[in-house]
Amino acid sequence: MKHIFLIGCISSILLFSCSKDREIGPSTPIAPDYALPQGNAPKEANDKIQQLYDTYGSYFLYVFTQKDFEWMQSAGGSASKIDTAVLGDPAYAGDMLSFLDDIWLKFLPDDFKKEQGIPYRVLMADTIKQYRTGYPPGREYLYFDFKVVGKSITFAGMNASLRTMTPAQKVEKKNILTAAIWNYYISNNILDIPAEFYTVSNYTAAAPATPLNAANPANVEAYRQKGFLPSSYNAVSGAPFEWHNGAYSWSTAKSNDVNSYILNITQRTDAQLQPYLVYPLIKEKFDILVNYYKTKYRIDVRAIANATY
Repeated sequence: MKHIFLIGCISSILLFSCSKDREIGPSTPIAPDYALPQGNAPKEANDKIQQLYDTYGSYFLYVFTQKDFEWMQSAGGSASKIDTAVLGDPAYAGDMLSFLDDIWLKFLPDDFKKEQGIPYRVLMADTIKQYRTGYPPGREYLYFDFKVVGKSITFAGMNASLRTMTPAQKVEKKNILTAAIWNYYISNNILDIPAEFYTVSNYTAAAPATPLNAANPANVEAYRQKGFLPSSYNAVSGAPFEWHNGAYSWSTAKSNDVNSYILNITQRTDAQLQPYLVYPLIKEKFDILVNYYKTKYRIDVRAIANATY
């Protein structure tokens, strides 16, 4: 009897459900996050922004709010830091798009750009500045070339400087922004590091004696023989800075090591790297990364590093 009663209940429910079926109304269209074209940039620039969105699903914006730029303001005392983006003159939107293409987009294959190679929002600003309390007039702001927040990157420099930039200044700016872009890729797992890279150097061996500088060539030589590159270079003199100068940095040797290689393979020219590539372990790790990004992602990192203007 329980089975008969249960079957009867199910039949009644199904009959009732069918009798109450209603037609589903038309779907409500979802409005886009931003309306294009945005403003009075030259038509060619607005058309390019539309084409970038249509092809890659990424917004290149020159009109945006502080909320777009920095999703959350952090609360703090009088010493808290607040970043602000100053909008650029729309007349330079085309120049900024051309600059970003020259130093970034043209080096990426289309499939990579369609996936995650271009952030959802690319904001183009005149200036990115950070207010500091307690500083005298004229020194109360720090200025930055970029800011990364989530799936958004803001680039500063959409102004008249784009039309007067020397080739050397363009290379310098390219290297600064390349570092930011590749850090974004690696930290968001858009690009990865091959496991093979970490099998070359011995990270558990005792670190070379410190300090590592030109006054201690034997120490530097030992460091190179272990397969390690400088982590940065003086912007004026070009003097290298070694990431290992203490026990703590050696405890994070793997991340320090790969960060130094990413910098060198994407920013240093063949001529600049030649003195380092005579070391077998450095050459082996260099080849692993260069070939990996070319094979897996079809990105020629050496074309990025060697680009001149």
